[in-house]
Amino acid sequence: MRGPCAARSTGRSAKPVIRSAAMNPQLPLRPVSESQARLLALARHLAPRFAARAARHDRDATLPRENLGELREAGYLSAAVPVEYGGWGHGLFDVTAAQLELARGDGSTALAVGMHLMTCGTEASARSWPEEARRRILGAVAEEGALINNIAAEPELGSPRGVGRPRTALRPEGPGRWRLSGHKTFSTLAPELSYLITYVAVEDGTGDTGRVAVRGDLPGVRVEETWDALGMRATASHDVHFDGVPLEDADLLTRRPPGEPDPAMMQGGWFPLTVAASYLGVAFSARDEAVRFARERRPSGYAAPISQIPHVREQVGRMDAALLAARTFLLATAEEWEVRPEGRLALAPQVAAAKRFATNGAVEVVDLAMRVAGGVALLRGHPLERHYRDVRGGLVNPPIEARALEILARAALDEPGAAGSRWD
Repeated sequence: MRGPCAARSTGRSAKPVIRSAAMNPQLPLRPVSESQARLLALARHLAPRFAARAARHDRDATLPRENLGELREAGYLSAAVPVEYGGWGHGLFDVTAAQLELARGDGSTALAVGMHLMTCGTEASARSWPEEARRRILGAVAEEGALINNIAAEPELGSPRGVGRPRTALRPEGPGRWRLSGHKTFSTLAPELSYLITYVAVEDGTGDTGRVAVRGDLPGVRVEETWDALGMRATASHDVHFDGVPLEDADLLTRRPPGEPDPAMMQGGWFPLTVAASYLGVAFSARDEAVRFARERRPSGYAAPISQIPHVREQVGRMDAALLAARTFLLATAEEWEVRPEGRLALAPQVAAAKRFATNGAVEVVDLAMRVAGGVALLRGHPLERHYRDVRGGLVNPPIEARALEILARAALDEPGAAGSRWD
C-alpha cells in the first residue's frame, strides 16, 4: 500500500510541533515536516469526498465501504504502522491531527478508521505481542490494507476498563490448540475486520486474561448486525459471536495473571485522543455549516444577513473559542505523550482531561451551531441534525466523564507527588 505518504518517516519531529499550529480555528494546522504535511493533505483531500456520502450512510446505517476502499488505496490505513513493518511510522500527534481533518468530512468514517489506527499505534508503542505476530498482523495492514480492531466490550462486562472478567472464553483443546467461544458488542468495523484482537478469559486453570488475534474469515466467527444507534450510525459497530473458533498458540498475543497491568493499557494515550479527535472534527464541521448559514441567510425584510445580528455573532464567537481551546489542549497532550515516552503513565490525568474537554466541547459547539441555524437544523438530512447526534457518542466512549474526573481526583488527592498514575 503506497499513497501520497510513500516517503516513509517516523512521523516525529525533534522540535515542538504545537508552536507551528495555526491558532485560529478557521485555519488548518500548519505541518512542520514533509511526512506530516502529506498525511494531513491526504485527510483534507478525502474529507469532502466522504462528506458527500455521509448523509446516505447515516440514514441507512451502512458501512461506507467506498470510503474504506479509498483509505486503503491511499495507504492511510498504514499511517500508524512502524516503518520496519512496511508502514508510514506516524506517531500519536500526527494521527490525531489527521483524524481531526478526516472527521470534518464524516464522523463515522473517522471514528471507525480511528479504532483501527489506535490498535496499530498502541501496539507500535507497547510492543506487547510476540514479534512474529506483530510482523504478520501489522505487515498485513501495510501490504494488504488489512483492518484490525480491539474487540473487548461484552453485554455483561461493559467496558474492560472496569474490573470484571470477560465471559468470552479461550479453552485448550490439545497441545498448541484452543477453542474460542463468546459474545462481543460495540465491535466497530466488524464486517470488514481482517483481525479481531479479542479480549478473553484464558480458561486453563490459571485465571489469566489475554488477547487473541482472530481472523475474520475463520469458521465460527459470526457478525450479528445489531448496530442501529442514535449517532455514528455508519461505524458498523455490530455484535460478534465466536462459536468454537479454532485457534493456535501463535494466535495468543498476550496473557497476564489477575491483577497484573495490561501492557496495552499502559500505552493508553492512543484510544482517548484519537477518539476525541473524531468528535472534535465533527464539531468543526458543524461550526463551518453554521457560519455558512449565517453568512447566506437573509430573511425577508432584513437588510443584511443574520451574520450581522449580535446574538448570532456571539454564538459564533463562543464556538470558535471552544474549538480553539479544545484543539490546542488535545494536540498539546498528543505531543507531550509522544515526545516524552518515559512520562506517559504520569500523563494519564492530562489525557483523561483532554478527552473530556474535547468531547464536551464538541457537544457544546454543535448545540451552539444549531442555535444559529434555528429550526432547519432539526430536519432529517440536515448536516447539523446528523452532527448533533454524532457528537453524543463521545460522552460514552472511555474514559467517560466520571472515570476521567476520578483519574484527575486520584492524582490530586491520593497520589500527590507520585511519579505516575493509573490509566484505568
